[in-house]
Amino acid sequence: MLRFSPGVQVQYFNSRLTIVLEYASVWGLRARTAVDVNAIDDKQHGAITLHGFSLAVDLDTDGDRLADLKSLHGFLARYLPLEYDVVLEGDHVHVEFDMISRAPARAKALTSAPPTPA
Repeated sequence: MLRFSPGVQVQYFNSRLTIVLEYASVWGLRARTAVDVNAIDDKQHGAITLHGFSLAVDLDTDGDRLADLKSLHGFLARYLPLEYDVVLEGDHVHVEFDMISRAPARAKALTSAPPTPA
């Protein structure tokens, strides 16, 4: 289940947000834990995130248990497409669509073969 905190606003609801919310919802169903959407578009996050462009979401879990946050983070990092940055920021999981920052390095890490023993 997804729960939206009071004041959560979306300027432009788009498919990049849809996929994050869909996968968060799937994790919540599997874990039997509600996922709280705390921020999408707001001006409090400043220029270093994509919250002001409807491309970032802050999520946490019912009860804010660290084990649940780590599980949500791991699930989203594993299953969201490479263009998404998924960061565990202490008390919440920050997810943003970002074609530039991490996608090439993450893709390389996922496809590179482990070193062969000498």
